Amino acid sequence: MKRKNCCPIAQALGVLGDKWSLIVLRDVIFGKKRHFNDLLASPEKISTNILANRLKTLQEESLLCCCVDAENRRSKIYTPTEKAQDLVPVLVELYKWGEKYNDEADKVENPSQAGPF
Repeated sequence: MKRKNCCPIAQALGVLGDKWSLIVLRDVIFGKKRHFNDLLASPEKISTNILANRLKTLQEESLLCCCVDAENRRSKIYTPTEKAQDLVPVLVELYKWGEKYNDEADKVENPSQAGPF
């Protein structure tokens, strides 16, 4: 049996510490992207299998809800849960930190595409 770390930071990183989870949450929360293909079109170019895996994991961790799209029954809609919404201040601070210390960052013409602003 795998022993869980008692440190809250380590626990949070266990859920969100991969390369893609926070990017997916960013797009769902701030970018209002709700469908698989919308998320797939993000500038970071996530692959279909990784996106499917992250969506499944985020649902298992109760960060995203998934329901069938009433307008297109073959499509699913992903929405952030309250647990995900609680990450908004963290995402905003990560955005500010990245903007402040990433000298090589491209200037984004439309900041809403890259983050919470």
